[in-house]
Amino acid sequence: MQQATAGKAERSFLRRAAIIEAECYKLLDEIEKGKQRIADKIKEYPHPDLYLAAANLEEHPLDRVKWINKALAHFNIAPIRLKQTGEKERTPYDSIDVAAKATNVKPNMEPKVTVIIPAYNSEDGIATSIESILQQTWTNIEILVVDDCSTDGTTALIKRYAASDDRVKYLKTEINSGAYVARNIALQQAAGEFVTINDADDWSHPAKIETQVNHLLEHPQVIANTSQQARMTEELTFFRRGKPGEYIFANMSSLMFRKNPVMENLGFWDSVRFGADGEFKRRLKKVFGEKAVVDLASGPYSFQRQTKGSLTGNHVFGFHGYFMGVRKEYFDSYSNYHRVAESLRYDFPQEPRLFAVPEPMWPQREKKTADGRRHFDVIIASEFRLLGGTNMSNVEEIKAQKQKGLRTGLMQMSRYDFQSRKEMNPHIRELLDGDLVQMVVYGEEISCDLLIIRHPPVLQEWQKYLPNVKAKRVNVIVNQPPKRDYSKKGNTLYTIPDCAKRMKEYFGTTGTWYPIGPLVREALLTHHSHELHPISLASEDWVNIIDVQEWKRASRPLRSEKIKIGRHSRDQYVKWPIDRTELFKVYPESAPFEVHVLGGAAAPMKVVGELPANWYVYEFGEMHPKEFLATLDVFVYYTHPDWIEAFGRVIFEAMAVGVPVVIPPIYEQLFGDAALYAEPDDVQETIVQLMDNPDFYESQVEKAQAYVEANFGYTKHISRIESFIFDRTNHS
Repeated sequence: MQQATAGKAERSFLRRAAIIEAECYKLLDEIEKGKQRIADKIKEYPHPDLYLAAANLEEHPLDRVKWINKALAHFNIAPIRLKQTGEKERTPYDSIDVAAKATNVKPNMEPKVTVIIPAYNSEDGIATSIESILQQTWTNIEILVVDDCSTDGTTALIKRYAASDDRVKYLKTEINSGAYVARNIALQQAAGEFVTINDADDWSHPAKIETQVNHLLEHPQVIANTSQQARMTEELTFFRRGKPGEYIFANMSSLMFRKNPVMENLGFWDSVRFGADGEFKRRLKKVFGEKAVVDLASGPYSFQRQTKGSLTGNHVFGFHGYFMGVRKEYFDSYSNYHRVAESLRYDFPQEPRLFAVPEPMWPQREKKTADGRRHFDVIIASEFRLLGGTNMSNVEEIKAQKQKGLRTGLMQMSRYDFQSRKEMNPHIRELLDGDLVQMVVYGEEISCDLLIIRHPPVLQEWQKYLPNVKAKRVNVIVNQPPKRDYSKKGNTLYTIPDCAKRMKEYFGTTGTWYPIGPLVREALLTHHSHELHPISLASEDWVNIIDVQEWKRASRPLRSEKIKIGRHSRDQYVKWPIDRTELFKVYPESAPFEVHVLGGAAAPMKVVGELPANWYVYEFGEMHPKEFLATLDVFVYYTHPDWIEAFGRVIFEAMAVGVPVVIPPIYEQLFGDAALYAEPDDVQETIVQLMDNPDFYESQVEKAQAYVEANFGYTKHISRIESFIFDRTNHS
């Protein structure tokens, strides 16, 4: 800690460090040292988080209350006390009370507030929740308590409160569906001008609703607000969740909003089992503006109950201060929908879903197999954030499998050797339908007939946040050699023994490894034969596939004086020739040629300096490759001499579109007579001969498209995986 704080002067940082240090002393059972550390920091400058840290170090609940009240006093919040009920089973948390409950609110004269309480098996805490709302200083309220098919005494308790106070109404779901479906049922019946939530086991301070209502009344431009909370155990100690040294923070479930404009523009909460508070709040800001939603620095008006069974604290599906697993995928999915959707209004019931979410969030969970797993025909594990050929190959296989009616699960595995984009490749994202194509996430138990792992670098580093997958067959698709290039300085991307070790740890097998083409196979056998002993190297290649009919252009561009040659790839040095003279032989700097580049040209600029005037450059992602290729006369693809192009997906994309291809002779074993082959000195002459002979041009187009269809079409993929798909009736 001394090292971490050395040279730091910021008060908030040092305060949080002191709180963490005190927590460590408590873990070491050195309570007095912890108390002294907090006391010293309080003398420097008092702060409510320090008071709550001091409360954590007290042994008796009554002593903790004294410190809690110091924190409340900092915000001018009335102090709490513990009711002496004589009930031995009543926890200190359930004994919290506030003496001062004076109010100036005139019943039925001020705006009504609807308080929604969703409840499931909450008999141990719901009385505390309901009573804390009944004791609010803002008395013009209705409390809609929605029972989500509880199996304990929750229903009877709700009905008892509804019978004794007409502000309490009992509602119920038809089938257990989660808190947000329960909320939506209540929202349909809400009569209040303002709507807010109170969780079924949480205590709220009597002044909470009045504080938030008054803020909305005083600021008509604000559409919603939240108050603050502190997470508290039943013994009145405080719990911080992913917020080092901070106990007081915004309470997402305290969100209070103006019902009519929100219902008109946003509709309902997303119908998922958890995580929709964040989605709803972000949607509010997207529709009404960032400043229309205010997080009040109110102090803790709620003490959210922290228990071992808390969903937000669940080690798999909970929120620990950062998104991972199911919550990360949900965040990514709704964030993408928020960007692209024309309307952000959600109906209820929500049928069909507007965007796919992982199965653990479904209101109605899927039936599992006898061993508790969900079954898929195929699972593809890959780095789905990449923008290049890896995911173009994934896209085509997913589409081919969907076309065949196979159910595909997608499992995100990450690379850690470079700075990747945070979001999933949009072409992958748009294929997710929550049915035949689903994300599978950490915490799920999954089985499949065939697990395909594409892109071996994802196996290099151990990863925790993966689903548990039981696969009958595992294939590793080697779409990249272990080294970036095979010069003396070539970077190593992965090592086969390390990847084989990870495979054994994750899936109990090293699988069968398939190169995606002869060049990758040659690299493995030439440079890595001493590393191949842990794996089984397949005798056949796992070539990429493409839907020729989808890519085929309607017609060839009209012939002009200019010959439009082009290429597309990532803007990396290995994707280009490294010699200036050779580069201009292949991609000329003068008429009659125009050179069109998709993917950026920073790499060739380092070789040639200023780009020639006849070069036209589009950045990566600026156009879809299919649209770009359709504008070309000829596709020309030459790269770094030490680079082993794993397959050359861009090459057969050009063929599928209907653009003749001129490439180095090294590719002839893969593409046969579907391409034209030339050394750099002969490239320009080959192009001119092609362009001067229309029959030769058309013949080459037809020959290439037929070759691609036969060797790289969807039928090719289905035939190679069918032997691994054992039973297509074992999933619901």
